Formats: sequence, C-alpha cells, structure tokens
Amino acid sequence: MNAALDTHDKPDASPESDAKLIALARAEMYAGLSRLLASPEQAVATAWLDHVTIIERLLMADEALSAEGSRIAELFALSQAADLEHSAEDVAALVGASYGALFEVGDRGPPLAIREELAPNANAAAKEEVARFYEHFGYRLGDDYAWRPDHLSVLLEFMHFLSWHESQSNDAALIAGLRAAQRDFCQRHLVWWVGDLADKVAARSDAHPLLQASLRATKDFIAVELQSLGD
Repeated sequence: MNAALDTHDKPDASPESDAKLIALARAEMYAGLSRLLASPEQAVATAWLDHVTIIERLLMADEALSAEGSRIAELFALSQAADLEHSAEDVAALVGASYGALFEVGDRGPPLAIREELAPNANAAAKEEVARFYEHFGYRLGDDYAWRPDHLSVLLEFMHFLSWHESQSNDAALIAGLRAAQRDFCQRHLVWWVGDLADKVAARSDAHPLLQASLRATKDFIAVELQSLGD
C-alpha cells in the first residue's frame, strides 16, 4: 500500500496528521475519478490505457477513508476482469466509443450531459460560477478544457486541487476555508446533478460497464463527501 495513504497501525499519529492523511486520500479519489471520466479526445483520457493502476490506487484511497465497505469494489472487479480479457488498447477503445456515444454525439446534442451547464434544470450561470471559483483559488485550466470548465472531469479535478492543498497546510484558518469551499462547490456543482447522471448511465444498454461503475463510484463518493464536509 502507498505509505501516504496507509492510516493503519499508527497509534502515535496525531489528530492533525490523521486529518492530513484523510485529505490526501480524498484528493487521490478525486484525481482518479477525474481521469477516468475525462473526454477520450483529451490527452488525460489515456487513463484507460492505465486503468488497472489508477483503479488500484482508488481502491487504496477508498479503504483509507471508508469503514463501511468499498465504493470502488465493483469498479476494481470490472477493471481486473477487463484486464484479463482485453488489451489495454482495446479497453481504452471500447470505453472511449461508449463515452463518445453517450456524451459527445447526437443531432440535437449529446444524449446525456457530462457538463453541468447542459444538465436538466441547470443554473444558466453554472459555467461562469465555476470559472469564478477557479480564478479565486488560482486553479488554471489547460487549453483543452478552457471552453468547458463545467465538465465533470474538471469539477472533480478542482476538488482534488482543493483537498490536496488542504492536506499540505498547517494553517487552521486556511484549512477551514478550503473545506468550506469544497462543501460549497460540491453542493452547488456536483451533488445536485451527478447522481441523476449516474442513474441514467446505469440504465443505458450502450454504456460500457466500466463507465457505469465509474459514475456510480463518483455518485457514492460525493454524497458521502458532502456529509463529511459539513461536520
């Protein structure tokens, strides 16, 4: 297990060091889920060529966070099975084709929205609001995503950015501010629509099982996140 995420067998660990490890595990969760849900046309989407390693790291992070069973177990089992049945290139091609059919094609736009602005009943100013969050915290988008800052992968990456900075800080006031920002961002720009998206993808016969499991894991994780950030 990655030592940075190993929270077991440390009886002398302080509450502060425990909090840092938890924040680091949360950051790992956001980073991995962000990579798996990136658009196949983006360089970062080569994640599916390395899905086994990414999902193994997600499993370790989730085990460090959860005492009630893994949210990543289904995704991990599917990833292991896919690795036995297909080459990494074939997995990436299959998931990419499913992703494109669900989120990036259609005469009247994509069948399902993986951008907040396009989600049913979305706030018309959602894209502008997330852009203001990014500017305030100094989070810079690459050119590939500059025109779609409300893409789910980017929203998750921003939560990674905030939680990683939380894990590195010793300033109680800064940590409190970062956690407040995470709670607000999660509530305003993730929880309200990602669960519905995960449910819709789960009901689609043309959705690849790895995509379905990735979105279910994301739905479950951010729901728990919102609750824990409120503590």
